[in-house]
Amino acid sequence: MIETTPIDPDNHGVTVLVVDDMAANRSVLCRQLELHKYGVISVDSGEAALELLTRTRPDIVLLDYMMPNMNGIEVLRRLRANPATVDLPVIMVTARAENQATVEALEAGADDYVTKPIDFSVLRARIDSHLQKQGNASALRMSNAALDEKVTMRSLILADLNGELEAEIALRKQLEQELAKRTAEPHPTQAITSLGDLPLAEISQKFDIVFDSIVAGKTPNLALMYELKELLNKLTAQET
Repeated sequence: MIETTPIDPDNHGVTVLVVDDMAANRSVLCRQLELHKYGVISVDSGEAALELLTRTRPDIVLLDYMMPNMNGIEVLRRLRANPATVDLPVIMVTARAENQATVEALEAGADDYVTKPIDFSVLRARIDSHLQKQGNASALRMSNAALDEKVTMRSLILADLNGELEAEIALRKQLEQELAKRTAEPHPTQAITSLGDLPLAEISQKFDIVFDSIVAGKTPNLALMYELKELLNKLTAQET
């Protein structure tokens, strides 16, 4: 059996799933949650809870420890074994105050526990605390995903720039070799004069700036890369 109450917009749309086989327990717990403006869904068995969670996802689960057929520990283990619910906040509700029950619940994956009779001010504080942690974790995952995307894009840009830079370096070496060859000819004055209008000094200066940026792990100035390429194109055109 599934029972629901509307979600109060004043509580930011928070939904609590209550799992308890006792109707009286569900009624009291749901009523207190409703008074605190939570939307509530309640079911009367672990099997019903697992089936419900295949169709919807509440913000947090209050799970009774002692239930027939499938107790809270077994439900919790199944939730933690399912990738879709592995990080769903679960607070175990138990009438057993002994330490062994607490240890068993925590080892099975419970985020917290409360004992019956329930102190509802404490329960509300614990619900709000775990919802805040869950929200912070979600925000962190989103930030990490955005950062990963940014790093990937930056890596792609750097790979493209490195490819262009390698081509420019190869061209510069070729031109330097050509210049050295010409200056070694019998009439070096004439050879140097023929290159007098080429922007070799400016190319060298811009190249050094770009090269230093790459070595330092920085993204080279794209405008400077473009200017360098244009100068090299001009140099190549004049050479031919």
